[in-house]
Amino acid sequence: MLTRCLHNLFALPVLLVICSGCCQGDALNRALQSASSNRCELVSVLNHYRSVDPNSDKLRAAEFLIGNMPAHYSYAGSEIYQYYDYAARILANKELTPEQQRDSLLAITDLKYRNLPNHTIPDAQIIKADYLIDNIDKSYTQWTTCPWASQVTFDEYLEWMLPYKAVELQELDHWRDTLLAHFGTGLEHPIKNDVEYNTTLGVADMIRNDANSRLHRYGLYTRAGLPLLSAHLQVNQTYGDIPDYALTAVLAFRSAGIPAVLDETPVGSRYTAATKWFVILSDKGDELASEWDLSTQIGWGFFPYERGPKVYRNTYAINKERQKYKEQAKYQYPFDLGKKDITSKYFLTSDLSIPIDNAVRKRLKDKYVYIASAVRSEEQPWQIVDFGVLKHGKAIFHDMGREVLYQLQGYDGDGLIPISRPFILHKDCSIEYVDSDTLSSTHLNKWKNNAL
Repeated sequence: MLTRCLHNLFALPVLLVICSGCCQGDALNRALQSASSNRCELVSVLNHYRSVDPNSDKLRAAEFLIGNMPAHYSYAGSEIYQYYDYAARILANKELTPEQQRDSLLAITDLKYRNLPNHTIPDAQIIKADYLIDNIDKSYTQWTTCPWASQVTFDEYLEWMLPYKAVELQELDHWRDTLLAHFGTGLEHPIKNDVEYNTTLGVADMIRNDANSRLHRYGLYTRAGLPLLSAHLQVNQTYGDIPDYALTAVLAFRSAGIPAVLDETPVGSRYTAATKWFVILSDKGDELASEWDLSTQIGWGFFPYERGPKVYRNTYAINKERQKYKEQAKYQYPFDLGKKDITSKYFLTSDLSIPIDNAVRKRLKDKYVYIASAVRSEEQPWQIVDFGVLKHGKAIFHDMGREVLYQLQGYDGDGLIPISRPFILHKDCSIEYVDSDTLSSTHLNKWKNNAL
């Protein structure tokens, strides 16, 4: 290991010069610097695809993963493994009902591990070269050999198939092997017919059916302790909420070479329990969404009556606008860098330009402002869903979902304060302002979402 690290550190200056001329050069250099003592592992991956396995596509894939790695993080320390060991014992205890398994993990979370998600470490500082190379090689082989992935472009491959994780805090384990072994047995003896054989939708539905039947899932949509983000636990989980099983679906699909991503809302949806759902890229290049998780058919239509303020896609690539926000904003709202705004794919949207009173503007200490969606919660009636900027006396926001009750907020040096009256963005793009003292009125519930 020491010899490899010394060799890679020696090769690093040459590598940086080479990379400085490419579009990813700056991001790649920053990522390598952020890796600290783990830098040699990342350089090993790049060197591997320059000399050991010279492949320009794989090298670009490695540059993509490493260049965007500063947006991604994992649990720090060994406590998470203690929790997962306890979870494994609970799930293996067949005398416990799913409700008892859930409640046992909730109890131990509250007793010992409630603050664990606050203790994280950047992936760049812990990830190993062998792990990255394994993920790149397996996903690349599937992209180039699986008939159900042949429609996927290289850029689509980078986001829909390549990433070594689908959500933050996911364990850096060999989930592709684990999930494929559990839910991909049908690939060995596929049903052959003229319609479904070797199609993306046909193979995805086979994986979905297999996973749904094997998991025997129970819809216990209440808090259940820390999410089980380890593959060997996901394949044995008997309880969970829709986001749990939507994530399992995305990982199971990717393990079989099916292009899949995870979409989500930042607030609870109005009439359903779905806050996250999976999407696959069909043979025609269409994005086919599930209604929610493994239990629902693929592409049968996303809730036709649903509305919401925002829909975001979990991406591996860094959102450049959010990165700029984190670098410049005086108030730091915890926006995830790995999210892409795709609201207009699901709902009718409007760009907003809301005048802000001059006296209010003078109180603000930052050019960034925030838009909050009304939710059905007495404790926290507003949920931040996006940020915008003050420009020429107006607050500017893009692609906001219609038929939603909103309020604008800004930073006064101490915290966020309201900077506009509440307003409804109607279906016809018109804006109706609402008196604050009527917010609890039931007639406004139509434009509110559920709290998470």
